Amino acid sequence: MSFLKKKQKRPVSTARVQTRLRIEAAKLELGMYVVEVDRPWRETTFLFQGFPLLRARDIRVVQEHCRYVYVDETRRVAVSELHAAKPVPLVAASDRRERYEQAFSAALPEARESHEQGVLLLEQVLDDVQHGRPIDTRSCRAAIKRNLDSLLHNESALLWLTRLKSQDAYTGLHCLSVSIMAMGFANSLGLSDAEIETLGMAGLLHDVGKIRIDPAILNKPGKLTSEEFEEIKLHPVYGYEALRGQADIPAAAVHAAHGHHERLDGRGYPQGLQAGQISFFTRIITIVDAFDAITSHRAYDQARPIQVAFDVLRNNGGQQFDEKLVEQFIRWLGVFPVGTLVELHTGEVALVLEKHPELHLRPRVVVLRDAEKRPCAPRYLDLSRISVDPQGQPYRIGRGLPDGAFGLYIADCEVQAILHPEVLALLEEDELVLPASGPDEPVGEAPERPAE
Repeated sequence: MSFLKKKQKRPVSTARVQTRLRIEAAKLELGMYVVEVDRPWRETTFLFQGFPLLRARDIRVVQEHCRYVYVDETRRVAVSELHAAKPVPLVAASDRRERYEQAFSAALPEARESHEQGVLLLEQVLDDVQHGRPIDTRSCRAAIKRNLDSLLHNESALLWLTRLKSQDAYTGLHCLSVSIMAMGFANSLGLSDAEIETLGMAGLLHDVGKIRIDPAILNKPGKLTSEEFEEIKLHPVYGYEALRGQADIPAAAVHAAHGHHERLDGRGYPQGLQAGQISFFTRIITIVDAFDAITSHRAYDQARPIQVAFDVLRNNGGQQFDEKLVEQFIRWLGVFPVGTLVELHTGEVALVLEKHPELHLRPRVVVLRDAEKRPCAPRYLDLSRISVDPQGQPYRIGRGLPDGAFGLYIADCEVQAILHPEVLALLEEDELVLPASGPDEPVGEAPERPAE
């Protein structure tokens, strides 16, 4: 009997460490390494089957294509290494559209046609959502491409038309306006055409859930009861439910519909998301949505001056809105945006026709009220050029005015007549004085109601 028995190997206790984690696209962070997406790689435009997120733009590209991904924690790039890493494009660069400037008068017919087709499309989209039918995303994409082309030819022409809204069709026109403004803003940020179009889709569909809210509550004048407000707060949920089942709707658009009332401080609705959970695209839609709502006539409130909207955005920067994006948005839109009323230093009231790309305080305007606020012959002024009043003082804008001030409503025939291409061409050519029309109807102060 041997005392030297063969030593048996001890069983080794091992623990399997999970390194491949599923994560929502909205929660992605710089440095994460994506190893798998929520669909076959061949159905995406990603150049690589596995990549690190080295830039904020990389995160936006993934959010544009995916609702969730899988990341490998063992391959995570430390934040300190990001500066040394050379970014590699995740998607192939698409051909950029032809970007050429047209005169405002020449670009307006194309812009008007694009806008009118967009209005008809939104009517169909809202009807489809209301009846539980799939949204025609092909038509949506065609409309978005059309609007983007129009923006690139003359941004002011299409932005002008976003100011035209009726209270009865507010939801559809609001969605179209947010889509157009989000694309214009995205273009100013230097985003790719694919990203701009995704934001256009997000804006177009962000408020479709409102079609499922009782119109008596949605359009109720005055203050809502707590129960009614709770019902209003469900519209992002209804929008999310309507969009999430369609695979051809970008994840970014689904996130925007669900999250455009979330706040960076976590006090938004419906989920109470924290800042890190709110995607870049949703942050843009949130800002544009609030701006357009504040400056539009609604059944329960009158339009506020542009400067009031800017103050709301700035005062809530860092709490409700992304502070940096707010400043970039205001810089892009201009202190006195297209389609707004202003009072000149002479007391005359003018309408902003076209913004100057660099001189934000000196847009092109048309004077429609004299110093006593009486109707007068329309007079074109390019404030970027040296033009002086009868006392020899250079013309300048004194303050912004709300739509409806001194009887001037953007949607009225008097103002719309100015937008006839032939009239505009004459005004642009030699500042021709045209016959005035329409009575002066002063408007009282707008009633107040808290925003949603």
